Amino acid sequence: MNILHALLGEHGPLRHQLAALRLAAPRLDDDQLRAATLGLAEAIESHAKLEDELLFVALAQSAAMPAGPVEAMRAEHDQIETLLGHLLAPASTPRRPDPHRTLARLAETVSNHFSHEEHVLFPLASSVLSGERLGELATIWAERRDVE
Repeated sequence: MNILHALLGEHGPLRHQLAALRLAAPRLDDDQLRAATLGLAEAIESHAKLEDELLFVALAQSAAMPAGPVEAMRAEHDQIETLLGHLLAPASTPRRPDPHRTLARLAETVSNHFSHEEHVLFPLASSVLSGERLGELATIWAERRDVE
């Protein structure tokens, strides 16, 4: 196994959670939507942290890797974190964007981000990082995820 397979494997459940939240959202009031978003936010933030700390750092350290793709992925992570913050903010927060529109933007942003990773970054990473390095990163991922 390598880190790319592990991270790719996390995309499916995250997509499913996001789709389920979008289906439920029209029936939820603001407090219920915030509560329903908590689990998704934790899962996405945990996934992004592992990507940042494992894959993105390894890519940034590689002389063969152009800086642009990693910077773009980090910027997308920041955008996703901002949108999650808007969804989790109390209704009384001044200038809080509409939560249902924010959820739609989040879904689109996450979908685009995953597509960028799957079609651009991961193939690039597989050509820049050795199979051994990708395997080492997968071992660290497994330890952090508490899987054997």
